[in-house]
Amino acid sequence: MASDSHSTETVLLRGRLIDTLRNDVIIGRYPPGYRLVERDVADTYGVSRLPAREALQALRAEGFLEVRNTRGLVVRTWTETDVSELFDIREALESVACRQAAEQRTDDDVVALREAADAADAAVASGDTSSAHDANALFHQLLVTAAHNRTLSEVTAPVLYRVQWLVRQIPDPHSVSDDHHALVEAIADGDPRRAQRLAVSHAERNRTTTLKAMFPGR
Repeated sequence: MASDSHSTETVLLRGRLIDTLRNDVIIGRYPPGYRLVERDVADTYGVSRLPAREALQALRAEGFLEVRNTRGLVVRTWTETDVSELFDIREALESVACRQAAEQRTDDDVVALREAADAADAAVASGDTSSAHDANALFHQLLVTAAHNRTLSEVTAPVLYRVQWLVRQIPDPHSVSDDHHALVEAIADGDPRRAQRLAVSHAERNRTTTLKAMFPGR
């Protein structure tokens, strides 16, 4: 019984460390190219070497870290191909999510989406860019939730983590505001075709904005 309890605590600790380390990469505590060493991670987060090693390998599997021959594990550096490929996947998944959300959403889903869109606007107005990005990330999570499709949620979750990381490269999070409000209304109106069309156009505009922000000389 004690062994089972210890195993459960170990799993929970590992999961919390992965979530925390991932979030620290997403918010920019560790910028692209930053070297993450198992010993340093263990010391920083107050854990032993084993969960630190497992967390680093988990983030590598999720695409946040990469191996460089001379430096070991470092935070991945975005390329134009990386950005375009992620937007291709995001566009495909979110177009399905928005179509199904328009068909399956509840009143509570609509309220949550509106609140997230409004929260992003309020954060931008107050100059709190970080909170605006958080609210926009929540909005995209809620789009998937509103579809009420468990398989879609499971497939989309790891993609959304990387999308959260990517959209923080956009200097003006308010640039997506109009699109988000339009998506909410299409979903609230129960119009799957309009919701899907808006999801695609939103992803394409976001792709263009992100590429220009990250690769200004392209």
